[in-house]
Amino acid sequence: MLDGLRREFPEVITLARAIPHPRIARASPFWSVPAAFGAGFFASAVVTILVSLLIRLTNRETPLPTPFELAGLAGTAAALAVAWVGGGRTAVAGYVGVLVLERLLGLTGQLRFCGDLGGFAALGGQLCSVGGYVIALWPQLFGVAVAIALVRWLRTGPGDRNPTLEAAGIFTLIETFGGGVLNLILGPATVGSPLWPVSVLALAIAAGVAVGYTVVRRATRTWRTLAIVVLVIAAEFALLSLPLFVSQVAQARGTNFIGPLEVVAYFSPVFAIGAAAIVLYIAAARTVSPSESA
Repeated sequence: MLDGLRREFPEVITLARAIPHPRIARASPFWSVPAAFGAGFFASAVVTILVSLLIRLTNRETPLPTPFELAGLAGTAAALAVAWVGGGRTAVAGYVGVLVLERLLGLTGQLRFCGDLGGFAALGGQLCSVGGYVIALWPQLFGVAVAIALVRWLRTGPGDRNPTLEAAGIFTLIETFGGGVLNLILGPATVGSPLWPVSVLALAIAAGVAVGYTVVRRATRTWRTLAIVVLVIAAEFALLSLPLFVSQVAQARGTNFIGPLEVVAYFSPVFAIGAAAIVLYIAAARTVSPSESA
């Protein structure tokens, strides 16, 4: 089969061979797991943005996977491949363990959702059965297969750290894991409750501080590393979340469903970016001050 593809599409094969192999440094499992989540963050964000833009430009008449399903596939594949190359079996086990824990945290909210629907609604019927739950995991299952191919494409790089991936992974871990804890604690918080948006904002700031601290500790070119992570966060927010928010505001005009706290919580990625930048600025100021006094 591969020989046939090489004969039919020699230009594609030549182009594929010309693409440089990404290099992943071997690191401790403690840092390899965040690096895996960081790789998943970058892969899923890029796929979500590209597929969403393509869908907007075309009239989709046939049922295709959603952008988030394709992003889940790409993110899982990239994360598992980076975990294996960077930290081996221990990192892969750590990554899978965190995913399982996140699923368990989200199970309470899903059971509550299914209980409210009674399991008979069209959407609830798909999500509230064992078969529907397993089918919904197909992006992750296919991602495992794609990860096997990605492992062969990646190369082991020099050094003992992957600062850009680690910083992005810390951001993802705090946002997703913290969000699951908030949903478990708060439960079915009402739209007008001030507790939910304040908690979301506090979680975003904590994630930003953790990203800044990770960059300061692990990266040599701190501002460049932070800029790469910030660029993807900002692009995903501006191209996907912001248009949805504008449409929601237009639909809720004249109502009290979206208040000031909800607006602030919706722009929580901006606060996360600001918190990370402040951490880097403080670290740079502390580095410069002793040299000036000397």
